[in-house]
Amino acid sequence: MKDSKPKPPSEPDPKSTAESSNRRRLGRVVHDDRGWASLEWHDAPENSPQRVVLELEDTGRAQTRLKALRDQGAGLKLNSDDTFNPYGRKPEGASPNKAADASPRRDLRKLSKWIKLTRELEERKELERLLAAKAAADEKPKE
Repeated sequence: MKDSKPKPPSEPDPKSTAESSNRRRLGRVVHDDRGWASLEWHDAPENSPQRVVLELEDTGRAQTRLKALRDQGAGLKLNSDDTFNPYGRKPEGASPNKAADASPRRDLRKLSKWIKLTRELEERKELERLLAAKAAADEKPKE
């Protein structure tokens, strides 16, 4: 019988975590033979430049700047006709009347009649050729 209680996580070695946090690594995206992307990590060279320190921007200043941009009309405006359904979207320049853009309908009955006529003509030519060959065979003198 298996114990249903999960094992408690092992405590990480504080020395190894301090080393890994100070170690600089560079990541590069690589693609396998199927096209799947993965990240490949490499240790950064010792002589590489110092990394850029990322800091949070002062939120009060950022909000006032965004409000000023919004008041100027430079903000984003959504088109009410625009939807997020890719199948419901119409490409720009598309005409609203699809039937006018389509080619005219073909009358398949006329095509069927034409096919029947061409078959009859071919049969007549074949029959005439057979009759001509038989007549030529009958005209040959018998020896």
